[in-house]
Amino acid sequence: MDTDAAQQFDSAGDLNELDIKLRQFQLSSKPSNGKLLPSPYLPPELNISETPQNKPPRRAFYGFAVSTDLMLDYALRWYERILTRESLKDVDPFWVTDIWAGAAHQHLELDPVHPRLNVPMVETPDGLQPCVAIYDSYDMIRWNLNEEEETEFLEFIKSELGLPESQEPLWYYCHGR
Repeated sequence: MDTDAAQQFDSAGDLNELDIKLRQFQLSSKPSNGKLLPSPYLPPELNISETPQNKPPRRAFYGFAVSTDLMLDYALRWYERILTRESLKDVDPFWVTDIWAGAAHQHLELDPVHPRLNVPMVETPDGLQPCVAIYDSYDMIRWNLNEEEETEFLEFIKSELGLPESQEPLWYYCHGR
C-alpha cells in the first residue's frame, strides 16, 4: 500500500467514519429516505408544501411509466404517412424522443387550454423510462383534479396507449431534477 493511501486510513476510527459515511450515502441515495418509489401515494417528505423552501424535495411525477418503444409506436400511429421506424433509424435519439413526446402532448392532453400532461424520464425498477404523467409533485397543489376528472384522464391515457387494464398510475422520481 502506498504511503498516501496508508495515511488516509491510519486508524480503525477513520475506517469506522468511512463506513458511516458510506452508509449515510447509501441511505440518502435511496428514494425518499428509504420509502421507495414507485408508489401509489406521494410520500409526505416529497410534498413541496410540507418541506422547507430553501431545500425543495426531489421532484416526482404521477402517471404511467411505459417503454420508449410503446411511445414510439404511439407516435408512429399519428404520423403513419410521414414517419416510419425505418425512417427514424438514423435520426439522433434526442429528436426521436422529441417526436414521441410531442405526439403525447398533442394527442393525450384532454384540456389544451390548461395543459397538465408531462412526459418526463423517470426512475423505475427497470431503469429510466418515459412517464405519461398528469401530476407533478411541484405543481400538484394548484392542478388538482376532482376524482371523476382524474379517472377520466387516466382511463383515456390507458386506452390511447393500449396499456393493460391492470396497470395503475404510480408516483415516480424524475430523472435529473
